[in-house]
Amino acid sequence: MSDIAFGIIDASPGGPLRPERPVAFKEDLPAEKRALAEDLQALFGALGISRRRYAVRRHLDPSSVTRYLNGDRVPPWDFVAGLISDVRQESAPLTLQAEAALRETHRVAQSANRRHSAMQELQDELASADEETRRIKTRERALEQALHDRERSLSESTSRSQHLERDLDNQQLAHRADVALWEGEYEQLRRDCDDLREEMVHLQEALAVTRAELIAAEEQCHQLETELDAMAQLEGGAEGASSLMAALEAANQTSSVAELVEVVGDLEARTQQAIARELVSAASRSRRVEEVAALLSGLQRAGLHAHAESVVPALVMTRPVAETAALVGELHRAGFEEGVAAVLRSSVELKSPCDIVGLSLGLHRSGLGELAESLLTAAFVVRTVSEVVAVTVWAAGTEVEPLSLAALGPAAGRRYVQEVVELVIALRAAGRHKHAESLPVAVAERREASSVVTAMECFTSRGMTGEADLILSATQSRGVSHVLALVRALVQGRHSHDAASVVDRAVGLWPADSVATMIADLYSTNHFPQAAQALMGSMRHSAASTRSLLCCLDEAYPGAEAVVEMVAATGSPERAAHLFTSLETRELPQLAEVVFQHTLREKPTGHAGMFLQALDHSDAAVVQEDQLRARARAAQGPSMAPLLLALTAAWRDSAVTAVVRGCTGKRDIGELVLLLRQLHNLDNRTRPRAPDVVDQIIASVVQSWPTDQQAVLVIALAGAGLPQDADRLSCRAARQPKFKGVLKYEQTKHEQKVLSLAFWRKGSRGRNDEQSAP
Repeated sequence: MSDIAFGIIDASPGGPLRPERPVAFKEDLPAEKRALAEDLQALFGALGISRRRYAVRRHLDPSSVTRYLNGDRVPPWDFVAGLISDVRQESAPLTLQAEAALRETHRVAQSANRRHSAMQELQDELASADEETRRIKTRERALEQALHDRERSLSESTSRSQHLERDLDNQQLAHRADVALWEGEYEQLRRDCDDLREEMVHLQEALAVTRAELIAAEEQCHQLETELDAMAQLEGGAEGASSLMAALEAANQTSSVAELVEVVGDLEARTQQAIARELVSAASRSRRVEEVAALLSGLQRAGLHAHAESVVPALVMTRPVAETAALVGELHRAGFEEGVAAVLRSSVELKSPCDIVGLSLGLHRSGLGELAESLLTAAFVVRTVSEVVAVTVWAAGTEVEPLSLAALGPAAGRRYVQEVVELVIALRAAGRHKHAESLPVAVAERREASSVVTAMECFTSRGMTGEADLILSATQSRGVSHVLALVRALVQGRHSHDAASVVDRAVGLWPADSVATMIADLYSTNHFPQAAQALMGSMRHSAASTRSLLCCLDEAYPGAEAVVEMVAATGSPERAAHLFTSLETRELPQLAEVVFQHTLREKPTGHAGMFLQALDHSDAAVVQEDQLRARARAAQGPSMAPLLLALTAAWRDSAVTAVVRGCTGKRDIGELVLLLRQLHNLDNRTRPRAPDVVDQIIASVVQSWPTDQQAVLVIALAGAGLPQDADRLSCRAARQPKFKGVLKYEQTKHEQKVLSLAFWRKGSRGRNDEQSAP
C-alpha cells in the first residue's frame, strides 16, 4: 500500500464510510501497475460507493472501472483526475504531496505500458494546453469586465464633467451683468487716476517754475542790493575811486612784477576781480615780454590762474609774432607749461597761416623745435583745408618745412577721411607733392582698420587708385591684430580680392605662430574662405614649417583638425585633394584622413568622385587598389558605402571591385546587410549608382561565400527590409545545384512542426530529462 491513503484528509461529516471490498490483483501484475492500482483503490475507497455506482456517475463501463482498479489496464489521467476531483468534493481532498506522488506513479505505470505511453504523453500535453487556454479565457473575461467597469466610470465622469461645465456656463451668464458693471466702474476709476496723475505733473511743473522764479527774484534782489551799496560808496567817496584808479595806474608804471602780483592778489581778496583783471591786462600790454612772462608765471604760482589765462588771447592778438615767440620761450623756461599751451592754442585759433609759420620759425630758431612742430600739428588738425595748404605754402623753403611735413601725420590720423582726401588733392594743386604723398602713408600707419578701408574707398571713388594701393601696402606692415582687423574690414566692405592679397602677404612673411593666430581668428569670426586660403598658402612652405603651424593651431581654438575639416568642406574637390596630398607628403596622416573621410561623408557623391579622380591623377597611395582593399577589410561595412558610391561616380570600376572584395572577404553577414542598406540610403534618386555596386557585391558573395552563408544572407536581407536585394542574390545563387535546398532548409529549420510525432517525442524526452535530473 502506498502513501496515498495517508494523504487523504478525513473530513467527512457523516462518520466513517463503508468501502467496497478491494479488487484482487493478478499474481503476474507488474510492480508499476500494482502500485498505481493500490493507490487508485485507496483513493476510490475514500468515496464509499460501489464501482458500478461510480461508473454510472462517470458514464463509464463498470468493467473498465474494475480493470482500472485491479491493474489490468492503466487508466488515462482524465480518469485519475476525475477521481481526485470526486474525492475533493466528498470533503476528503488529497494533499499536494500525495497528488504529486500519484501523478509520478501514473507516469511510471504508463512508461511500463510502452504501447500507450506516447499517446498518454500527448494527452497530458493536450490537457495542459487546454488548462492554459481556460486560464487565459478566464483572464480575458476578467480584463473585459475591468474594461467595462472603466468605460462605465469614464462615462459617468464625462457626464459629471459636462454637468459641471453647464453649471459653470450658467453661473457665468448669471454674473456677466455684474462683471460688466464692475468693469465700467473700474474703467472710470482708471480714467480718474490718469487725470489726477496729469494734474500732479502739471502742478509739479508749475512748482518748479515758481521755485525758479523765486530763485531769480532773490538773485535780482541781491544784485540790486549790491548795486545800491556800490552807488552809496561812489556817492560817499568819488574822490577815493579816482584816487584808486590813479594809484593802480601808478602801480602799473612803477611797481615790480612781484608787487603787481601782490596787488592783484589783494584786489582778488577784496572781490575786486574786474579791477584786478584790468590791471593785469594793462601790465601785459605795456610791459616787456620778459616781465609779462614773469607776471603770468607769478600769477600761476599765486593760484591766480584765471587772471593769467584771461590775458593770453589779447596778448596773442596785439603782440607781434616775434614777441609771441619770445613769450613762449620765456614761459617754457619758467616752467609754466600751461601758459605755453594757452599761448599756442590761442595762436592756432587767432593767427593767420603766415603768422603761424612765422611763430614756428621763431620757436625753431629759439631751439624750441618740438613746440614749433606741436603748433603746426594743431594748426593742421583744426584749421580748414585751404588754411592748411596755405601754411604748407608759407613754410616752403624755410627751416620749418620738414616740421610741416612731419606735422601732417597726426592730422591724417585725426581729421575726417573725406577731409584727408580733399587735403591731398589741394596739396597737389598747390605743388606740395611731398606733403600730399605723406598723407596716405600716415593714414595707413595711424588709422584703425575700418578707417583705412574707408580711406581706400574714398580715394578710389575720386579716381586715386594709386593712393588707395599705397595705403593698402603700407598698412600691412603693422601688427598682427591690425592686419586681422584689416582683413575683416575688407571682407565686410566686399573687397575680397584685397583681403586675399593681405592674407597671402601675411602667410609669406609671418612666422608660423602668427599665421596660426590669424587662421584661428579668421575661423572664430566665420571668415572661412580667408582661413582656408591662409592654410592652403602655408602648404607651400617647408614640411617642418607646416608641421609647426599645425602644432600651433592645435594649441588654440578650434584646433588643427577642425580647421582642416573646414578647408575640405568649403573648397573645390581639387583643393581638397591638394590638401590631402600636401598633408600626406608632410607626414601628417591623421589630418589627411580627416580630409578624406569628411569629403566622402559630407559632400555629394559627384563631388566626392571628383575628389577621388584628383587623387588618382596625383598618384595618391590611398586610392590604389591594394590600399582600398585593406581599408575595406579594416573598416566596418556601412562606412564603406560613401567610398563605393564615390568610386562609382569616378568610373573606378577596378577600385570598386577591390573595395567589394575587401568588404565581402570578412564574410560578416550583419555588416554586409548594413552596407547594402547604407548604399540605398545614400544613393541619389535622380542618378542612382547603388544598383551597380549591389550587383558587384552579390557577384562577389556568390563567387566566394559558401552556399549555406549565401542562404542565410538571403534570409537576412529579406528580414532587413531589402527584398529586392534578397531576390537578386537568390536568383543569382539559384544557378548553383544545391542552393535551393539549402535555402529551404535555412528558412524552415527553426519552424516547429506541431503535428510531427518527432516534435512531441523531443518535447517528452526533454521533460523526462528534467524530471530525472537530481
